[in-house]
Amino acid sequence: MRPRALFLVALLTAACGDTATPPPDAAALVQGAVAAMQSVASARFEMTRAGAPITVEGLVFDSAVGRYAAPAAAEAVLRMRAGDLTVQLGTISMGERTWLTDPLTNRWHELRPGSGFNPAVLFDPDDGWVALLGDLSAVRGVPAEAGTYRLAGRVPAARVEALTAGLAPGQEVPVDVWLDASTLHIIRLEFSTVGDEGKSDWVIVMSDFDLPVQIDPPAVG
Repeated sequence: MRPRALFLVALLTAACGDTATPPPDAAALVQGAVAAMQSVASARFEMTRAGAPITVEGLVFDSAVGRYAAPAAAEAVLRMRAGDLTVQLGTISMGERTWLTDPLTNRWHELRPGSGFNPAVLFDPDDGWVALLGDLSAVRGVPAEAGTYRLAGRVPAARVEALTAGLAPGQEVPVDVWLDASTLHIIRLEFSTVGDEGKSDWVIVMSDFDLPVQIDPPAVG
């Protein structure tokens, strides 16, 4: 059996026994979540920011909804603001390349490497979820809704830029992580970052794991 399958069998065995059996400890949940997120082929994600503004290409970022496809592709619609005007931009990332639509012409243009919003980095095997889970410190379990596990811990500064898809600078922050109790996929994260404009509050929600997804580069020009 794969490590994640063995872990889930252990959870079910405990659940079917003594109803007073305590939930798995935090280290076991982290280990199971690492195995679950390593094998993700696709997912739907939603990222929202409140509080102090964060800018992308001169526009204030409010939220993004999109899809990821392994090994390194993602597409999303970004909700942005310029003053009182709200606009929506499309973005596509494939490997190191990222494209964004122009807010005036709606045409695609390619950004310089390492700039812009690239949600595919969240799933990167070296810098994404797996690395984040492995680097969490002061991890503890906290009460959660039925069907989920919840962990609280601290994210090291080196992981925060990836966690915000390149939008926030590196800094150590506390984080709350929700796991689906049946699969141990990460389904929600909440954390805050501090920048020049003050504190920004972030929520990332994921769903629709491993459904068929195809992402192609945009037609430029």
